[in-house]
Amino acid sequence: MPKPTQANAASMRALLERLFPLHRALVGPGAQQTLEAIRETLPIEVSEYPSGGKAFDWTIPKGFSVNEAWVEGPDGRRVIDYADCLYHVWNYSQPFSGTLSLDELKAKVRTEPALPDAVPWRFSYYREDWGLCASQNLMDSLEEGDYRVHIDTELSPDALRIGEYFLPGESDREILITCYICHPLGANDNLSGTVLGVELFKLLRQLPRRRYSYRLAIWPEGIGSIAYLANNPERIKRTLGGYVLTCCGDPGTLHYKHSIEEGSLFDRAALHALEHCGQPYEIMPFAFHRGSDEAYLSGPGFKLPMGSIMHTPYGQFPEYHTSADDLDFVTDEALLGTLQVYWNALMAIEANRVYAPTYQTLPFLSGHGVYPYDLGAGDGSLMVMAADAYYHLMGFADGQVDLLSIAERTETPMELFARPVEAFLRVGLLRETEEDG
Repeated sequence: MPKPTQANAASMRALLERLFPLHRALVGPGAQQTLEAIRETLPIEVSEYPSGGKAFDWTIPKGFSVNEAWVEGPDGRRVIDYADCLYHVWNYSQPFSGTLSLDELKAKVRTEPALPDAVPWRFSYYREDWGLCASQNLMDSLEEGDYRVHIDTELSPDALRIGEYFLPGESDREILITCYICHPLGANDNLSGTVLGVELFKLLRQLPRRRYSYRLAIWPEGIGSIAYLANNPERIKRTLGGYVLTCCGDPGTLHYKHSIEEGSLFDRAALHALEHCGQPYEIMPFAFHRGSDEAYLSGPGFKLPMGSIMHTPYGQFPEYHTSADDLDFVTDEALLGTLQVYWNALMAIEANRVYAPTYQTLPFLSGHGVYPYDLGAGDGSLMVMAADAYYHLMGFADGQVDLLSIAERTETPMELFARPVEAFLRVGLLRETEEDG
């Protein structure tokens, strides 16, 4: 059975550094370059949805790119330059050239006073406008006078691109794992989930047997999930639910955001994995406002249960949507720890079954050759938790409750049931009553 290791952390770091400087937008050459870079490490397939096409109530946007953008001060010196920071220009800013007073310039430049040295990221997706961003300290240092502004952007027909990697299982019922690539930089808010998703699927493809089918979807947040829903109705019918990967790499406390179907299999598996990860965690309710792609995937007509395991949630760390969300903000320890929790959650789902006993009262395990003597049972000494799992399984398995329920009730890690389940099935003490849970 594969498990996350430090090698996975190193692989995630390498991909993070590769993707970080690319000039991403919802649609455009930067998004395409990002998917091409991911394809070098995982053979994703890319679907394209042309600009101007409809997806339910939405329209696929044009492609966006920045050729150059700068502001020259009264002395002719450049005080803002897109070449220095990709957040200096609003995503989807209209082109603009002109001369402004300092007050006029300040009205078009966004800052983040709480982080005065950082440049915020802003966008203007669905209204035509132009704008810039800069650090608060820079704007405070500017003197009165005329400022020459030049923004050379292109908004032209292109295609929204979704990268997918599919792993078939014994069942055609799919578990959907999503992540997003919709703006430059954003090591934690934008890319940590993407590099973790890639690594997660490298591990999944090593499994000799997969009960469910798994699909990784990499898209621009929001409009990507909408386009996916609109163009894959039959696939959606086979989708059980899944997880949205984001904010996986900062050093903050682990969090779990519930799916819309609170108590879903995905909620239970995630919370089980978190309970046994050895770290503190907090639980968040599902919400459509201030959400990510789960808001669209769980919307009317679909209601897919999509949970999210993360560190500090989006919008709750000061570096969010600023240039301070950089490569140094994301730690290898946090990435690997989050990967381990996601892996354990998926393995809990894979192992979850309903088992019915073929015996009455508790069976004589020694007579069947499956008593766990090697785990400390049978001589009056204190048994280890792995031996306890034998008793939990033979006592609580009743053909009604699933294995995850037994694990939750007894506070036992799911992985400890693998050995007694195999032993009891082998000697005919249990039979499986469900193929899909």
